[in-house]
Amino acid sequence: MAGIAGQDKLNGIFEYLSEGHRWQLSIFRMAQEFTRQTVRTEIEHGTAGFIIGIPGTDDALAELAKMDIPTIVMNTTGGNIESRTRNIAFIQSDASDIGRAAARELLRQGIYRSFGYAGYREDLDWSRERGRAFRDELEKAGFIGRMFDLTHFPDQLEDHATLISWLRSLPKPCGILAACDDRAFELLDICREAGIRVPSEVGILGVNNDPILCENAEPRLSSVQPDFIREGYLAAEIMDKMLTNPKYQSQLQGRIVKVGIRQIVFRDSTHPQSPAGILVQKALAFIERNALKGISVQDVARHLKISYSLLNLRFQELQHESVYECILNLRLTAVKKLLQTSDKRISAIAEECGWPNPTALKPLFRKRFGMSMRQWRDLHGKAPAERAAYGSTPSDK
Repeated sequence: MAGIAGQDKLNGIFEYLSEGHRWQLSIFRMAQEFTRQTVRTEIEHGTAGFIIGIPGTDDALAELAKMDIPTIVMNTTGGNIESRTRNIAFIQSDASDIGRAAARELLRQGIYRSFGYAGYREDLDWSRERGRAFRDELEKAGFIGRMFDLTHFPDQLEDHATLISWLRSLPKPCGILAACDDRAFELLDICREAGIRVPSEVGILGVNNDPILCENAEPRLSSVQPDFIREGYLAAEIMDKMLTNPKYQSQLQGRIVKVGIRQIVFRDSTHPQSPAGILVQKALAFIERNALKGISVQDVARHLKISYSLLNLRFQELQHESVYECILNLRLTAVKKLLQTSDKRISAIAEECGWPNPTALKPLFRKRFGMSMRQWRDLHGKAPAERAAYGSTPSDK
């Protein structure tokens, strides 16, 4: 009960009981209170069922795993309790629903060029599930989800310096889903330390909507609110049926009930939604997928089935640059990356990034960066000796 999740689940239980159902309750607030001996003592005193929502109670769960007494397990695991199938139900926050909803809401804001997920602790399944659903929903919209999770940073998930480096690498502005409010609170602190502005450069969305954290963060933290009250209500409702209807007990067979989100509460760590947001986000997704194919502004307008002038107007409102500049910046960024990391000829790089004729790219690159592509490669790329075997042509100079 230290956090909003446990408090709201208990409120949900009380809400069900207020509808005319009468129980005598024993409430255990901490893992140290709820042990194997606690289970045995409660049963000796006539307890008819258990609703468990405290992490770290493996000892008590192992005892319950061997019994048939009506049991509801809420968002926790351990003690091989999952193997039990009789007189038991599992109630879980729908981690995938949280990830999908977060992606959709950040997309609707219409200002982010990239999106990231900041995972939380390597042993937490719900964190991984939220991240996967967030990434998959972004991919449907044409964006890449940049993941700071166990898969991509296995030994550095909790490393402060690595997290700062990841935040700095994200194309700005970026929308980030943090696995929970605690992780989001940490991200706000790290952004402040690294000089990354929130929400103008990075928008941050937490999960749980814990008012103590969210209202006292600087800036105040936007957050996804799972429906913990509903979870508690359902736990009480299912338990009541188990206690009063023997047939219902046999029907459960380890039933898993997943509960979605209640709402998303927007505060100062994200931008307010804009009526033009969805349109601009679709434009950004199309540009990200196709910029290196040599698309024009007209191609983007045709894809969205709107006029050239309306597209540029909405884009300027939210992105503070033209559609042309957005496309050009992505293509030039790709050119610089290939110059730095590959030994490809400059003519090949130009074609790969949307310029079939490198003659058009060369003066543009020099004007933008104050040097030729050859000079930029010599300054930032691999050592010339590493490229000697590849030779050069007059068009590379």
